[in-house]
Amino acid sequence: MKSTCLRSVVVAALLLTTGMAIAADSGASAQKGKLAFDAAHYPSANTSQQLYDELDYQRAVQAYIWAQPLVGLGAMAEGARRIGIRPMELFVFDKLEQVNQTLQTGNDDVVYSFSYFNLQDSGPLVIEIPQGNQYGVVLDAWQRPIEDVGRIGPDEGKGGKYVIVPPGYRGDLPEQGYIVRQSPTNRGVLFLRAVRGPGDSVESAAEQLTHANLYPYASRSAPPPLQMRRMGSADYDGVTPKGLDYFTLLAERIHAEPGEERDRMMLGMLATLGIERGKPFAPDARLRAILQRASETGRMMVANLEFNPRRPRRVMFKGTQWRLPTGLISYTQERGPLTDVDERAALFRFGFAMHKFLNPDAKPIVGKGAAYATTYRDARGAFLDGARTYRLHVPANAPVLDYWSASAYDAENFSFINTEQRRPSLSSLKALKHNPDGSTDLYFGPKAPEGMQSNWIKTVPGNGFFLLFRLYSPTEAFYTGKWQLGDVTEIVR
Repeated sequence: MKSTCLRSVVVAALLLTTGMAIAADSGASAQKGKLAFDAAHYPSANTSQQLYDELDYQRAVQAYIWAQPLVGLGAMAEGARRIGIRPMELFVFDKLEQVNQTLQTGNDDVVYSFSYFNLQDSGPLVIEIPQGNQYGVVLDAWQRPIEDVGRIGPDEGKGGKYVIVPPGYRGDLPEQGYIVRQSPTNRGVLFLRAVRGPGDSVESAAEQLTHANLYPYASRSAPPPLQMRRMGSADYDGVTPKGLDYFTLLAERIHAEPGEERDRMMLGMLATLGIERGKPFAPDARLRAILQRASETGRMMVANLEFNPRRPRRVMFKGTQWRLPTGLISYTQERGPLTDVDERAALFRFGFAMHKFLNPDAKPIVGKGAAYATTYRDARGAFLDGARTYRLHVPANAPVLDYWSASAYDAENFSFINTEQRRPSLSSLKALKHNPDGSTDLYFGPKAPEGMQSNWIKTVPGNGFFLLFRLYSPTEAFYTGKWQLGDVTEIVR
């Protein structure tokens, strides 16, 4: 009798952790909406179904968190496909990224370009990087850097040819003249930024990218011309999808990849949700409702991992709210024997792409590369509120060779604040008012302070926002801490 009671208590305690009510039912059936094991410790039909619903929901939420980098990059490729961009076609934001061209924490001061590829179709892929002031990376499907390219890559900005090899490839490869790297996934992306310095035009930066190219290694003796599309002001949507669309895109990406040893357990769980390589994803009404709810929960959980990280982020400027945008300790997304699931989810909800040169333990590259700092909070520690007005004081002699910028993003979608102003960033490349000592005051709020329209980004009352401060080609003064950026402070009217 004591043993029976003890087992019942244990079962009840375990089920209560899921937030479900447990009914102490001595009969063989349970009331609808309640969970019950009968006197012989078997679940009623109703309890059995509810337990499966809960199991599927819990697995779907964890799958959402696990898959964030895979789905995030998939969303960018899918956004390109929807507007007719083909694999290995380089699409260039030649008028700078605009508010209707949505990416997570995009940049409207450098000329972005992307090209998506599938090594299963192309075989080994040649990527030609032109000479010049480009910063780029070749990413695998999980947004792990296969290799940095451009000024922070092996070609060091002098230009070079890379060969990206599919997983498991055993064919012939060049012994010289190419930088050869193997990808662990079939799908990936080339991401290139043409960086402008003071006085450089947007068109001159965009023109540099016309000298890039992508083509199968098998075509190396007679390379085809670059396929390139200039985006101008055309619409583009590359942000992480919501609801059932998240899992539909996840299923598509799972079908495209062979899978890795580290992911066997999660792939097994996904199979119980109807997401399995080689099989169609066709959820019924019950599972669709569960996945919709799991997507809403997962989206909030991943955002919370970014807004309130459990592992403290590195402070970028002494005594301030400015933090390093990631808590990953390695661009591999691994932490010793562990995959850093939470931190990688937070990073790739926040933005896209990781570089080898941004590895936290990498030696700083003085005078090239970039440094990033982000803040969600003002000097008091309160979240930034679109109904309030704030000031950011940027001291004189910012430690950069290229430029600095402050960009404002919507806290819901992590993309540019979108108002009729259509100006999401302020930077040293723009026409700003400066103080007599060379410093600059930037403003964020619903209305511009009098006479400071050029230094102001409009925010939306009722919407939270956050800031990302970029320093391109940071100098020694940044790394030694000689130059410090202060907190964002509220202006009380």
